[in-house]
Amino acid sequence: MKALLCAALAGMVLLASTDARPALEKPNVVLAVGGKTTLYYLPLTVAERLGYFKDEGLTVEIQDFPGGAKALQALIGGSADVVSGAYEHTIVMQTLAQKLQAFVLQGTNPGISFGVAASKASSYSWPKDMKGWRVGVSAPGSSTHMLVNHLLASVGLTPDDVSIVGVGTGAQAVAAMQSGQLDAISNVDPVMMLLEKQGVIKIVHETTTPKGSREVFGGSLLAGCLYAKKTFVEQNPNTVQALTNAIVRALLWLQTATPDDVAATVPPEYLLGDRELYLSAFQRVRAVYSPDGLLSPKAMEMSYQVLLKHNNAVRRSPVLFLNQTYTNAFVEKALKRYKN
Repeated sequence: MKALLCAALAGMVLLASTDARPALEKPNVVLAVGGKTTLYYLPLTVAERLGYFKDEGLTVEIQDFPGGAKALQALIGGSADVVSGAYEHTIVMQTLAQKLQAFVLQGTNPGISFGVAASKASSYSWPKDMKGWRVGVSAPGSSTHMLVNHLLASVGLTPDDVSIVGVGTGAQAVAAMQSGQLDAISNVDPVMMLLEKQGVIKIVHETTTPKGSREVFGGSLLAGCLYAKKTFVEQNPNTVQALTNAIVRALLWLQTATPDDVAATVPPEYLLGDRELYLSAFQRVRAVYSPDGLLSPKAMEMSYQVLLKHNNAVRRSPVLFLNQTYTNAFVEKALKRYKN
């Protein structure tokens, strides 16, 4: 009888906590991402695999695209509600009168590397040497492409001085580099570590460490985040809060998770057939993950300054309201709930 009473009380507490949760305006969310299997978006996978979205009452349909630019197109076209992608898209799209807003950060540095084919590595000393090359990126217009544009601009070259090839972030990218189709590649781990381990490329620029990001960009940038149309954020605050809660929980989990914990959480295909390589890649990038999900105004300003150097639309825009491209309100509430 005592056991039955305890079970009943536990059920009442669970019911009460569920009832206390604000009703979600949109419990079924379509989320677009460009390269879900990459370590760049590991917090998203953790939130999905550990059931954090479900805990918030959400059913999240994740649509995976070859690159962030394709995920952005899905949002603008109306087939996705939210994007897990690079923050700088919120700034660039404001130049096109599209108001997007980031509401939880996943990465404090881009975590993108630039590798040169082994056959050309000895002749590469600075970005000017890539003139006339075929350069692989996840997708044209993605953050991997933006890194290439920034490197070109830093030495007075233009995007037209190279040929950009979209190769995704998985097996296609590996095959394109292995087969000699490309002279260089801008991409993320674990693909870059795999190519490096095989001796196919030499990594000459990286934005995973604070030092590498300073050398390339001059400082740390806002990187992977969840963003949506500003109207969606305003009209669905409970849904956005639930999404934020799930990602913040994933970020907090990653702060203490071991490499083995991560390997046991992600689907087997994420490992690219080499578990140890995947774990090494995770160790290399784990410092990139935001410890709390907060978007730093200083890093936001740095992201803007970087875009000014290579993005003509941003450079020509008379007025940009950067404070409208992000909000920390949802993260602050999530941290009060989940951080001890």
